[in-house]
Amino acid sequence: MKENRFQQIIVSSVLLGMMLVCLPALGADTGEVSVTIREAGAQAPLPCRVWMTVGNERLFSPSTESCTSYARDRSFSCDGQFVMKVPVGKAVIRVERGKEYWPVDKEIVVEKGLTAEVEITLKRWVHMSKEGWYSGDIHCHFGLNDLKVLRQLALADDVNFEPILTLWNHQSPMPPGGVWPDWSGGSSVYADATHLVTLRNQEIERIGGGAFESVGALLMMGLTRPVKMPPRGSRYPCDAALGRIARETCPQCIIDTDKPIWGENVVGVALGLFDSVQVCHNHYHREQTLQDGRLGWGMADVANGQNDTDRDELFHRTNSTYYRFLNCGFKLAATGGSAMGVMAVPLGYGRTYASLDGPLSEAGYLSAIRAGRTFATNGPILILTADGADSGAEIQYSMSGNEPIWIKADLRSIQRIDLLELVYNGKVIKRVNLDDETPSPVLRESASMGLKPLRSGWVAARATFASPDGHLRQAHTSPVYILVDDKPIASKNDAEYMIRWVDRLIEVSNKPGRYNSDEQRIQTQAIFKEARSVYENIAQKAANVWGDS
Repeated sequence: MKENRFQQIIVSSVLLGMMLVCLPALGADTGEVSVTIREAGAQAPLPCRVWMTVGNERLFSPSTESCTSYARDRSFSCDGQFVMKVPVGKAVIRVERGKEYWPVDKEIVVEKGLTAEVEITLKRWVHMSKEGWYSGDIHCHFGLNDLKVLRQLALADDVNFEPILTLWNHQSPMPPGGVWPDWSGGSSVYADATHLVTLRNQEIERIGGGAFESVGALLMMGLTRPVKMPPRGSRYPCDAALGRIARETCPQCIIDTDKPIWGENVVGVALGLFDSVQVCHNHYHREQTLQDGRLGWGMADVANGQNDTDRDELFHRTNSTYYRFLNCGFKLAATGGSAMGVMAVPLGYGRTYASLDGPLSEAGYLSAIRAGRTFATNGPILILTADGADSGAEIQYSMSGNEPIWIKADLRSIQRIDLLELVYNGKVIKRVNLDDETPSPVLRESASMGLKPLRSGWVAARATFASPDGHLRQAHTSPVYILVDDKPIASKNDAEYMIRWVDRLIEVSNKPGRYNSDEQRIQTQAIFKEARSVYENIAQKAANVWGDS
């Protein structure tokens, strides 16, 4: 069983603890299972993700060399075949392949000293690439040094686009000369025609402390040159300065953040550096939302009218902050990522779907994100149109016209969903309650309405499920932007909220020891104040154009 060096660094302590659980007790009666997984109607083995359950134990360490175990999720990826020693008695084999296949639970009986030959068939319930939508996980830390593992992951978790974060803080050394290595197979590696791994990607993450002390998590994809990483523990340069370097060296790169709520995101958004934000991010796990780190979760609070106690707190903070940015007139695509390698989820648990104009390629996928032709999900499939225009489009509306804009969201899911909602400028304008609906076998629902907007803005769709034990399921589309009488999208209330946020950053920047020199502080504050002036202009624009008071 192989494990790459990066995996060993970040999960070694977890793996050591898990070894007591995932291996049969020494001397216990065991048998063996030999499993082959195929897609319905096909002969070739199908790469997939697996674990086995015996009693209350979850086993994920097969003896097959080509398999790759992931201790944090207590599962392993395989090429479609594996052999495993298992205690005698009843066992359940769990097989998954991303979001587009029905998962299978196969019960078997293991006999002492014998090998059970097991055949499992997986069936698709949806085929998104045939509809022009390709999945991606834009937040992956696993398998950095092993292309064989990366190819296997893309296939096993059925993630079409896998931009591995080759550089992440100081976990990976900066390449000599500050240039990417000369990869023998190039920086785009196809596992097959519809599964692509790319290598010119980087995350600079500086989080910790209070809401305004965390800098952020800057994800940059498709870089022609990596961005020089700040020294360990340094808050200088600020994220906006690093984003500008990325833009100058590679105008076509995509800049994303793993959550919209980190401290300095308010600056980067104002200066036009972000293309997208992750709304289905790495804190949404299989069984519950990871609610740690609340002190670093940004501005949303009761005093600013952002309390929403009937919903998951992180869900609320994530979405409401995203909506405020959109209300200020910034175009930001909705994305999803898992942070596999750090978090206890497989590749693509939180994922992006992007609508491509042609075959899968790095340039095509990044272009689709930039254009906002995306939705983010950790389960459901959700497509939005407005007057036939897809997510990311900008449409014109005249107040003198009588015809409404026809908004429609189409939902498909094999899991329970509570609500399907249409959101206009951050407010729910249409809600379909699905509490009593059970997928049989696929839940298909739509929400539609005619909208006569009174001001410029945006419309998006979301589908959610929240269980009493804290598990959250969500799909969220990127917006369609609506210009009423060709006037700008602007909100005084939301711009002033951002101004208060920037002011808190400036306050924190004055703390002794925050920066190594006064010059660093002055340079950083100049960028913060530049962002503040952007929000001041938006607030004034909203007052002048829309009469906001």
